[in-house]
Amino acid sequence: MPLISQILHIFRQGWVPALALGLAAALYFQPVSIDLDLAPRLAMLLLGAALALGVYFKSSRLAFVAGQLLAGFILLEQLPASSRPWLTVHGLALVSVNTALVMGLRDRSVLSGFGLLLTAVLAGEALGLVSLYECCSSALSSARPLAALVSGLSPGMPGGWLAGLNWADLAFLLAVVLGVAVSMVHRDPVNLGLLSCILLALSVYVLGGGSRTLLILAVCAGLLLALLALRSAYELAFRDELTGIPSRRAYSRYLLTLGRNYSIAVVDIDHFKKLNDRHGHQVGDQALRMVAGKIARYGGGRAFRYGGEEFVVVFRGRDGERAERSLERMRDKIAAYPLRIRGAGRPAKKAKGKRLRGRGGSQAIKTSVSVGLASASREMRAPDQVLAAADKALYRAKRGGRNRVCAHR
Repeated sequence: MPLISQILHIFRQGWVPALALGLAAALYFQPVSIDLDLAPRLAMLLLGAALALGVYFKSSRLAFVAGQLLAGFILLEQLPASSRPWLTVHGLALVSVNTALVMGLRDRSVLSGFGLLLTAVLAGEALGLVSLYECCSSALSSARPLAALVSGLSPGMPGGWLAGLNWADLAFLLAVVLGVAVSMVHRDPVNLGLLSCILLALSVYVLGGGSRTLLILAVCAGLLLALLALRSAYELAFRDELTGIPSRRAYSRYLLTLGRNYSIAVVDIDHFKKLNDRHGHQVGDQALRMVAGKIARYGGGRAFRYGGEEFVVVFRGRDGERAERSLERMRDKIAAYPLRIRGAGRPAKKAKGKRLRGRGGSQAIKTSVSVGLASASREMRAPDQVLAAADKALYRAKRGGRNRVCAHR
């Protein structure tokens, strides 16, 4: 992937967490004086909105993290001031570990048997934490669980620093390590945002866990989770679930942003029905994902899934020849790509399947696409007219033997 594409991909994935972390830094250091009197209400409003959006859009990971923070924030307000520091530190440590564990789960409805079970577990953890404070808070604070294991190591030796960690330190360490590992395996904006929530909680712990830093955490975490829930709703509405590229609805919205000069290409997979009939719909889905990835990477414009085996690529500007060259390169990449069909004896696990790729047990097939391209002109200004002209060019490519690009002249 080119460097610019990588930068744009990182920005699209991480702008929401970056915004929340930047806001937290601004609120804490206050380069400009900020009044935090409204912070408690704002925090509860944002966390409540994130919880409601997560439940409504079945984003259980966001809902559970928002619910934990909201419940903890409300609970702390009802407890005596003397108990708040201990419960804040250990509560944030517990929430951080829970967040890292939730990151590894798939989203599902919160109002289900699993959701109710997980809610009961979280409620039990909260009650257990309060009980631990009442019975043995001092012992837990002074305990060093790993001291006996690393007693032979000096503080300057590798691993010697572990002897000084208490239970809260270990919980935050576990949460960060586990959160980073899960976000690297399951790379999506939600997990990146949840990892940022863990880092926000860790920053409160490092900075002392005072009421001001706790308010900043609640406000920024609430904003972060609410924005992530809205982003998930957007992805649900405007991104094709199978291929991962924008859907036809997103294409309709994108047309509203075009100026007078643009081009539209229609891409159709050749003999797709025969591919489905011969190898099954799972292989057909595999072909759709492969073609969508190649179009998005090499097509040169903004790619959308239009429907079935058809895709649309939109190019801004008046350079139709450049668009045609990009489409030719894309077509060649697709035609040269060996699509491997998973064999019956191939391991189901993805990592092991990758190690055994090319050693037999799977059949490689080739697929191709036909492309029709049309550009806006004085005679064709409306997107529907340009799309119809691109369709006619596509039919010429089909009649001409397929696996080619034809432009409307």
